[in-house]
Amino acid sequence: MSTSQGVSRTAVGLGIAGAVIGVVAALLVKAGNPGNMGLCIACFMRDTVGFFGGAGANMGAVAYIRPEIPGLVIGATASALVAKEFRARGGSSALLRFVLGFVFMVGALIFLGCTVRAWLRLAGGDLNAAVGIVGLVAGIGIGTVFLRRRYDLGRSRKLPAFAGWVGPAVFAGILILGAAAAFAFKPAVFTVTPAGARSTAEKAVIAKDGSVLKPAGATMVEGAVVGADGSVVSSAQSVDAAKPMPGGLRAPFLASLVAALALGVVAQRSRFCTVGGVRDALIWKRFDLLLGVGGLLAGALVANLLLGQFKLGFTGQPIAHTDLLGNFAAMAVAGLAAVMLGGCPFRQVIMTGEGDLDALAAVLGMAAGAWFMHTFQYASSAKGLSPMAWPLLAVMAAVLVGIGVWKRAQAVSPVTSGPAVAETEE
Repeated sequence: MSTSQGVSRTAVGLGIAGAVIGVVAALLVKAGNPGNMGLCIACFMRDTVGFFGGAGANMGAVAYIRPEIPGLVIGATASALVAKEFRARGGSSALLRFVLGFVFMVGALIFLGCTVRAWLRLAGGDLNAAVGIVGLVAGIGIGTVFLRRRYDLGRSRKLPAFAGWVGPAVFAGILILGAAAAFAFKPAVFTVTPAGARSTAEKAVIAKDGSVLKPAGATMVEGAVVGADGSVVSSAQSVDAAKPMPGGLRAPFLASLVAALALGVVAQRSRFCTVGGVRDALIWKRFDLLLGVGGLLAGALVANLLLGQFKLGFTGQPIAHTDLLGNFAAMAVAGLAAVMLGGCPFRQVIMTGEGDLDALAAVLGMAAGAWFMHTFQYASSAKGLSPMAWPLLAVMAAVLVGIGVWKRAQAVSPVTSGPAVAETEE
């Protein structure tokens, strides 16, 4: 249905949803989330994996169950139930979707952000993100070539009702663990980055109150970190230059949860997706659906300007690096993976809440990718790309092309499977 101006009501809804998400994300930064990271599916999934992986997976600095992810899932579940759109479904190449989710996360953690954070970084003035977004569009464009040539992961099928509750149940359990760690107790087997903690170049960790958390037995002496054996671990100059640990930057737990529940409803009703609008513009020349990402950018930009969070430039941006070619290539890989999945990571999280097991497979693939990237220290940092970034991107691109060619070949094969009753959305 279209308005008198020729813009569909769907597009208007996407624009409003995008603006709401952008404003809320900016407010979450003001409340304590990392800069230009009010909402990031990749980063928040990584932090959640860090809660379970801890220092053993080199994730001590990014370990915290962010309530935003389970909040989005549960909010989407509630919305889908009310709208009678909760449907247990799956069977559409779940293993390949896991791989695509893994590949997406590799690209996202080299860029340092998902397809939502790319727009939020730009709205905060980070021009490195503009280069990443060009790469994202390029990756989506490559994906449309596969789509035009009948790339297809297969149709999802209706499953027994209980199967649809697997995803919401998993994230409800994660939310309970996160709440317990935030308000009650944390079993020693899990890791939580201390709130407000900072890390020196020598890996000493300093608490918000100035005490030394790591290494064990170290103390602060005249501004320097001194080990238990009397040796200087970090000089006073190094302590002054200590950087906040990303996992220790967070909005209040309940504020994040309430915001995510609301955004889960908004996203489920609007079908908001940071990839779908670009894809449809490239394939169908339907540009009004770009209002979704346009609203996200505009909402976050206005809110950042009002809140004093806008800083234009390439250098000194929060949790970002300035390797422009790396930003372009990483987001090209991420964009291609997302369009081959049929939707951005944000949309995969929302569909998980709607009872989609294929989307859950993609989300689990993202979690595995986060563990892989940090365990082997392949993720980028503010200093730049890891030495393995380019080989990894080459391998991931080859994997995507291989899947694209393979699933196109199967799509044009005369061999068909049984009748499908429901399609995966997006």
